[in-house]
Amino acid sequence: MKKIVLIGAGGHCKVIIDIIKSTDEYEIVGVIDEKQKSGNILDVPIIGNDNKLKQIYDSGVQNAFICIGALNNINLRNLIHKKLELIGFKLPILLHKNSIVSKFAHIEDGTCVMPGAIINAGSHIGKNCIINTGCIIEHDCKIGDNTHISPNVSIAGGVNVGFNTHIGIGSSIIQRISLGNNVTIGAGAVVINNINDNVLAVGVPAKVIRFKDSRKDSKVGSKGVKEL
Repeated sequence: MKKIVLIGAGGHCKVIIDIIKSTDEYEIVGVIDEKQKSGNILDVPIIGNDNKLKQIYDSGVQNAFICIGALNNINLRNLIHKKLELIGFKLPILLHKNSIVSKFAHIEDGTCVMPGAIINAGSHIGKNCIINTGCIIEHDCKIGDNTHISPNVSIAGGVNVGFNTHIGIGSSIIQRISLGNNVTIGAGAVVINNINDNVLAVGVPAKVIRFKDSRKDSKVGSKGVKEL
């Protein structure tokens, strides 16, 4: 089996370990975590922090996977992904044995597809994405890099989702909708209109309640936009 190191020892790591052990393709050499320097997670040892990554790669471990959840960590996942690629690691595609992925769908490196998820024909999933438990991505969708599709999300055919986007648990997106980059869709939302970049949208139907910016957040109020 090919050797792989995991990055991040939180709850998401447990699911990734389960996916890996369901395939018998990789041997997990350990978990890297910045806060927890020792111990075990599902009997996999925590072997140090990020400073060990180059040493682990030089020892012959060529594969790595990011096990940090996307909630509040979208940008962190992106930074770690770039760091791992610079070191030289390969980031594989991890598909749980109980997921359903059409042979006519395309998935890029570093993406995981969790149990019960369905990805139908003609869809394209970018790099470093989380396709979470029980979600449905219908035909001809495009999901941008570093995006998290939460559990039980339903995405109808022909939807385009930008990069660095988080679609909350149980939400639904009707056919041929476009979501921008750096968007957050709240839990249980129903998206029936296109959503622009850098916003938070919630509700049924989904409405923009906050504009997001790299420097600050702004909130939509009765008197317009005010800084939080």
